[in-house]
Amino acid sequence: MAEPEQTPIASHPRWDGKRVLFEIADGGRSVACTISVNALQDLSGHRRFKPADLLACFAAARARIEAVALGKLRERPSRANGLLYIWSDDIDDPPPDSAPVAAPPPKAIRTA
Repeated sequence: MAEPEQTPIASHPRWDGKRVLFEIADGGRSVACTISVNALQDLSGHRRFKPADLLACFAAARARIEAVALGKLRERPSRANGLLYIWSDDIDDPPPDSAPVAAPPPKAIRTA
């Protein structure tokens, strides 16, 4: 009887001053990963900069982060090692509708 595929688990999230580091387990291996501040902010749709806020963003988006990390892990060559990075470009979904949007530039005023 074949064993069911093990679900990846992101564990030990921690802030190192520049990014959130965590490990992901896939089968019998554990891989060190990191997600950038911008990627976390893109996932949440908010611009937060305090470490506690970023860790809360990580917790809230944990399932999505695990899915992205697992996809990248399975795409990279088996001989590759070191940190697995998740950047903003790795996040497919746009921010929610409630995310702030830049104001349009002011219209030029014509004077005669």
